[in-house]
Amino acid sequence: MKSGYVVYRSETEIDSDSLSSSKRLGTIAAGAQSYTDLPPDNKPYFYAVLAQAENGTPYTVLIPARNTTTAGIALPSAAPMAANPMLAPPPSGPFVSGIEAKANGDSISISYKASPKSRLVLYRGGSPIAQASDLLDATLVAAFSDKNGSFADYPVPGIDYYYAVLGEEDIKAGRIDIQLGVNSLSAPVQVRASAVSSGFQEPPPTARTPPLPYFLFESEGIGSAAISLDEGLPPPRTVSPETNKAISVLLAKAPPTNVAMPPIRVLPEEKSAPAGGEDYALSLIASDKIASKDWPGAVDQLRKYLSLNRGPKAAARARYYLGEALVSTGAMRDAFFEFISARMFYPVESKPWIDYVLSKLSKG
Repeated sequence: MKSGYVVYRSETEIDSDSLSSSKRLGTIAAGAQSYTDLPPDNKPYFYAVLAQAENGTPYTVLIPARNTTTAGIALPSAAPMAANPMLAPPPSGPFVSGIEAKANGDSISISYKASPKSRLVLYRGGSPIAQASDLLDATLVAAFSDKNGSFADYPVPGIDYYYAVLGEEDIKAGRIDIQLGVNSLSAPVQVRASAVSSGFQEPPPTARTPPLPYFLFESEGIGSAAISLDEGLPPPRTVSPETNKAISVLLAKAPPTNVAMPPIRVLPEEKSAPAGGEDYALSLIASDKIASKDWPGAVDQLRKYLSLNRGPKAAARARYYLGEALVSTGAMRDAFFEFISARMFYPVESKPWIDYVLSKLSKG
């Protein structure tokens, strides 16, 4: 859980490398929407605001133009005042207008009107983005050069989203003018998970020579009809007393197991800041849910993510993260099957988790 925010200041843009050398200004309570700083001089400074865990440790998730500034802010020499971008003079009108959004399969298409070849920033939020402070709770989807007045986003299905499109230069200068229905959506839009196929298809008829059986492997399924892990795991079965006794004898002879829990990690693919598509949607879940250890939220969003047809490698990464989240909620048996599914693409990362889960399951 978040217990407030930590504010940092630096003479250079703050990222994962420069955070340690940045000055920690102080903390503010959860729910606060502003912080006033009075620098010692008129140099331009960069700022970052990080959520803080209950033990006082900040979550080191740094997203440019979301919780870090991308341009230096300096005190005016003639009239010193707090370096607060909200105090900049407002623009004469919004840079972007005519925003609309609609679901298109597994994506949401956002259309708008803006000057040709302008640099724009797209934000996504779970509630209306009506004022500058709402950007703190929104997700920066992409910063891009406009080409045709539209952008395709691939969010987690089954969730209502609101979008806002702003000019990049206006954001850097602190001239933020948001108007619902003009450059910010006043009504939500979502990708319906039930309206998109799970991606598994019936295999074509296959001839065989009796009496030998056959196995037809299709995607993640086995047999004549593909089986999805999302449709539920096989139920536990009761074994006979003789079998149970034999298992007990074997376990008694086995060496004691004390496998340590591997560290929770985000895979390197999620650290390359993809511009869009299924990779961006997965990196968003990793940064918002896995990094902040919101395990119930991670399980919910990852299962919604996997409800759509994903590429094999993206699906493997999602199942790896789902396994981590399930272990952290105590669902060891479910986690085992997720790591098994991720093992083809991530054998080195999955093996320690499989060993750990098996050691836990062996102890009941």
